[in-house]
Amino acid sequence: MELRRQLAVIRSWFWFLIASILLAGASAYLVSSALPKVYEAKVTLIVGQSLSTANPNYNDILVSQRISQTYADLALTTPVLAHVIDETKLGITPADLRKRIVASAPLNSTLVTITAQDGDPGRAADIANSLADQLGAASDAVSGQSGAAAAFVRDQIKATQVQISETQAGIDRLTALTFRSAADEQTLQVLQGRVTSLRQSYALLLGLSQSSSTLITVVDPATPAPEAASPRVLLNTVLAAFVGLLLALGLAFVVEYLDDSLKNGDDVEAVAGLPTLGLVPKMRAAKGKSEIYRLATILYPRSRDAESYRTLRTNVEFAAVDAPVRTLLVTSAVPSEGKTTTAANLAVVFAQAGRRTLLLDADFRRPGAHRIFNLANGRGLSDLIRSDDASIADVAQATEQENLLVITTGPLPPNPAELLGSKRMLVVLERLIAASDLVIVDSPPLQAVTDAAILSSITDGTLFVIYAGRTRRGAVQGAREALAKAGARTLGVALNRLSEGRGGGSYYYDYYGSYGKGADGKGDGKGDLPSNDEPA
Repeated sequence: MELRRQLAVIRSWFWFLIASILLAGASAYLVSSALPKVYEAKVTLIVGQSLSTANPNYNDILVSQRISQTYADLALTTPVLAHVIDETKLGITPADLRKRIVASAPLNSTLVTITAQDGDPGRAADIANSLADQLGAASDAVSGQSGAAAAFVRDQIKATQVQISETQAGIDRLTALTFRSAADEQTLQVLQGRVTSLRQSYALLLGLSQSSSTLITVVDPATPAPEAASPRVLLNTVLAAFVGLLLALGLAFVVEYLDDSLKNGDDVEAVAGLPTLGLVPKMRAAKGKSEIYRLATILYPRSRDAESYRTLRTNVEFAAVDAPVRTLLVTSAVPSEGKTTTAANLAVVFAQAGRRTLLLDADFRRPGAHRIFNLANGRGLSDLIRSDDASIADVAQATEQENLLVITTGPLPPNPAELLGSKRMLVVLERLIAASDLVIVDSPPLQAVTDAAILSSITDGTLFVIYAGRTRRGAVQGAREALAKAGARTLGVALNRLSEGRGGGSYYYDYYGSYGKGADGKGDGKGDLPSNDEPA
């Protein structure tokens, strides 16, 4: 599907797309707003001493990386979770708490990350920190040491750390002095020797304690989150709106792909091999009003609808420039495509151009010209065919438009096809041609009966009316074949009831937009728009 066609589809489905976006976005917003808020708290721990040791052992680092996954798995065990529940007074089962915990240990890293979820941000932080404490308490089991011995060594390590800090502080204070006395120098030497001894003791205690590769330490404790982690209302709304747009676009393109109706001139050319001579816009239905309101060319001569018929007239003249047309048949493939309205308005614009025009209603199945012009249908074409005594002046009726006469069907015969295909019809047509400059013949649809095919063989040219967006390809192809078999000279197509934004509709509205102003240059010059709908 080419880009222009894609844009036309989007334009024709524009409000459906907007409605889909709003519906999906609003639904996601309401659902997300109704969901309970969930807060996350994260604590980060490090396994081993790789960051605090001046010269870390590579093997210890590798061991710490492997053991970090053990700690992550340990965080989700039932005994650890049970201790956390008791400490934080959650009142739930370990299985329920396990669903709120995510423990991860990335590969090639000695870090362990524990994320806890809860409806209260403070409680989520308490759960995460309690889990970290439980992992620290379980480190003895990981290293395989006895609890009492490990506790004694840890106490000694902490005491030694305090002594090292205090001694180092004394050294720093004396070193900072500008002038030191002999006593200060002696004290400094004593402190330096002491800190060296303490560090040796600290290293020895670390060796006696658990292996440094299994030591786990909190490096980033959990804190209450300021905002809920879920639901993310704005993100959910935007994503839902985007998904709604994609689904609506998919539906629109699928429907357009499956729709075999003709929508624009390109479709007409591809299916029927005929040029599009006119684009007639879809007019607003004038419900409850006389059918004369279909005559946009008389009632609203400055409207874009009337201008479309004038353009159609010009293109018909160009199409017949090599062989002038004295008789023009207007027909369609199926009923209710707007052929009678098109024939009537086309007759008006030809009359407005100074041509002596005669509109002949040859649709004996469902006559309509008399209703559009609000004329009587007591006498008409059937009288001319049946009797030589009937004159054109007796059956032709004048209209509001100068140079335009209308001959209605008259009494409906029981055998329309035989009547229209008779030699008498040829004689009548020759008489009508002699009495006017142009005879426009309104006929039944091609697929309904054979009347139109018969008339197309005895007229100079045929104008084919297609309802844009409704007439099916098969119907047009069948009608085109019927015209070809009858030897008709088909001038082209009038694409009727073209909706704005569908197919070539955008071209029409852009091109004729300047004709939409009234006589004062301010209004649209149309009043209540006419309707080009015909009875079904």
